[in-house]
Amino acid sequence: MIDFHSHILPKTDDGSSSINESIEMLTLSKQQGINYIVSTSHFYASDESPSDFLLRRNSAYQKLNETIEGSSLPKIIPGAEVGYFEGMSDCDELNKLIITGTPLLMVEMPVCRWSERMLCELEALYEKQGIIPLIAHIDRYIKLLHDKKLADKLKGLPVLIQANASFFIDKKTSRTAFSLLAKEKIHLLGSDCHNITTRRPNLGEACKAISDKLGNDAVNKIRSNGRLAFSQKKTSLEELFI
Repeated sequence: MIDFHSHILPKTDDGSSSINESIEMLTLSKQQGINYIVSTSHFYASDESPSDFLLRRNSAYQKLNETIEGSSLPKIIPGAEVGYFEGMSDCDELNKLIITGTPLLMVEMPVCRWSERMLCELEALYEKQGIIPLIAHIDRYIKLLHDKKLADKLKGLPVLIQANASFFIDKKTSRTAFSLLAKEKIHLLGSDCHNITTRRPNLGEACKAISDKLGNDAVNKIRSNGRLAFSQKKTSLEELFI
């Protein structure tokens, strides 16, 4: 299983505070059956350039990777969680922030009504650069914007949707989560883990909840989507667009 959303790199954002904490997070992930974990450190264009971000991210990645080299811990795949900004489709450097080995760029949308302009910007990322936007934690927007049909606003767009594990674990939201997954409006999952206390790796718990409610086929579908993302078969990923 691939965890598509994490803040596991030490001292790059509000996630892991040290290499030791990152290793503890990786250990917890391994215990839950996670084989790969995508590092999606926050990137905000208003704060730094993509090149400056990459210097920070790559340094943290290399140090952590060297520390765990030869271990059986999950493999870390570099990526980023890119805060939406106007004109992002014209920023050529965003190609460097995609999840390594995939055409996916995780995009953190604003917590406000998504305008037609924003949706056009997402579409332009694909049309101009061949980048497939992966909408981060759809569950957060559903909760904060009080809109259970938010995923429908993305219908017809060349985007994929990621949901956090907590969406399926929390009894207050699990019914909506299972419904969206069953309708294939959620494509990939992530723990969005930040630490080992308040926001621990929990993807294994979510997969169990999904299996109990929807059956093993639903979990296998998530696994299959993850493999497709790394297969370089963009046409297969296009078939997932809602």
